[in-house]
This record gives sequence, structure tokens and C-alpha cells, in this order.
Amino acid sequence: MKAAVVRDFGLAPQYENNYPNPLPKVDEALIHVTASALSNRARSDANGSHYASTGKLPMVPGVDGVGLLPNGNKVFFVSNGSFAEQVVVEKGHWVAMPNDLKDEKIAGMMNPALSSWVALKYRADFKEGQKVLILGATGSAGSMAVQIAKRLGASSIIAVGRNSKQLTELRHLGATQTIVLGADVKAYQKELAQAGKDVDIILDYLWGDVTANAMQAIIPNRLHDEQDLKWIEIGSSAGQTAPIIGAAFRAVRLQLIGSGQGSVGVHAILQSFEEILKAEKNRPFVFNVQVVPLSQVESIWHQKSGNRLVFSPDM
Repeated sequence: MKAAVVRDFGLAPQYENNYPNPLPKVDEALIHVTASALSNRARSDANGSHYASTGKLPMVPGVDGVGLLPNGNKVFFVSNGSFAEQVVVEKGHWVAMPNDLKDEKIAGMMNPALSSWVALKYRADFKEGQKVLILGATGSAGSMAVQIAKRLGASSIIAVGRNSKQLTELRHLGATQTIVLGADVKAYQKELAQAGKDVDIILDYLWGDVTANAMQAIIPNRLHDEQDLKWIEIGSSAGQTAPIIGAAFRAVRLQLIGSGQGSVGVHAILQSFEEILKAEKNRPFVFNVQVVPLSQVESIWHQKSGNRLVFSPDM
């Protein structure tokens, strides 16, 4: 079968058109893949850096996608090895997908949408009317987080990021305030101190020094010490570690909560998939993808694109 194959973690995946077909076990199904997205998780699997990586080679990267079951039903599935024509998926690790939804959009959108959907509903116990601040709002996941927070009923959505143009565009998607993370740390700390004085939830896609700077700005300026502040760590694009002062946990009702693989059960993730698909069918999200043939995997792997890259084995 056609597949993107990693034989060296130091190199981009190579396209092969005669890779062995996967063989399903009794508790698995063989799915014909129609679309699978190049997410950060897929990249980290392909270079062996993800904490769930087995380190075994050769391997086919990709962690989810859209495809067809043997009976022809369309599904969104979760399984390693999705950058291929076929993939074996554990039974139950997929959800039915309406035929009128676009395979490529759902494949590209689901992972970034899932990050904030799970964080808000299953980790932060979000309530309608709460105020949300998003650190790292200008990426694919951050843009979806703005839209999802609005859909769920947030009364205020503060979008924080480095790209001022994209921040302006987020106002059209639901952001009520934007803050640019510029070179002047004290300048953006002043804005964060004001904006964060009464937020309920912070979705953090950045971590690193940005998170430390944000905490130093927000914690001392909270209006009410008794108001809960749930800081949800989702990503770490600005750094793997963040120097956090211990007193921050004693000064206010701060809860630092992680959200990602392993922090929620399979049932919650599958339920989230269904909820996101329902939300998309009722009123489509704004999300753009760039569809490329799987055969171009090596040349496209390191490309910087404003849109989510989605591989199609059938092109």
C-alpha cells in the first residue's frame, strides 16, 4: 500500500508505494483512509520525541483521520499509522461522521478543536458566562479555542498571541479583547494584569517564560482572592519548562491543570468527537486546510503554512 514511512527519526518520512498492508486482529477493523492531518502530535511521533513514542522503526506516522469502514460507512478515527492508504483501528475508537461533512476539513480541524473542547468541558468544568483567556490564540488550535469558547457561552474571550494581524481576525471569530505578546515584556504584562483580573479560565498553548510572565502579571492583580483561576496547560510551543513561583498557589485560588492524552478517558474523547461533529454540522467553524497528496510528504513535511496540512492518499 501507499504510505509515509519513517526509517530514521532524524529524517522526514519517505513516501513508499509498496509498504506492507496492516493486518487487523479480532478486535480491530481495517479502515481505508481518505484524509489525515499533519498535526504537532504527528510530527513529534515521526521524530520520536513524543512521550508516548515507542521508538520502534520503521513506523508510519499519523494519529487520526477520516476514512471508510469495510461496510462503506464514513468515520473519524483515532489510531497510529494514519499516513497511509489503510490503517487498523481498535473497534470503538471511531465515531460515525455525517456524509455531508468534508473529509479534509474534519481531518484537519478535529485535533485542534479537541484541545480546547476537552480542556473547557472535561478539565475546567466550564460554565456558561465564564471569562476565558487564551495564551497562544493565533495558531490553529488557538483560533478554534476562540470559536469554541464563544459557542459554549463564554462572556469574555481574551485572545493573546504574537501575530497582531491574526489577532485582529480573531475579533471576527468571537474574541472580545486581544493582547499582543511583543518584545516589551512589561508592556504586555500590564495588559495581562488588567485583562486577567477576573478571568475564570486560562487556556495555555505556550508555557515557557511566557506563562511565568503572565502569572507574575495576573496573580497579584486578581480582584477577588476567592475567585477560582483554572490555568489549563495544553501546549508548550514557547518552552517545555516554566519557572513558576510557589507563592502563586497560595496567593489566590489557583489550579494548574493539564489537558492532553492521558488526562481524560477514551469515553470523554469519543464523546467530544461527536459533540464537535454535531457543532460543525449545525454551524460550520471557520477553519482552512491545505490538501496535498500523500506522495508529497517528504517535500511538504517542513513547509510553513498558515493552514493545516492534510494528506490525501487517494490524490
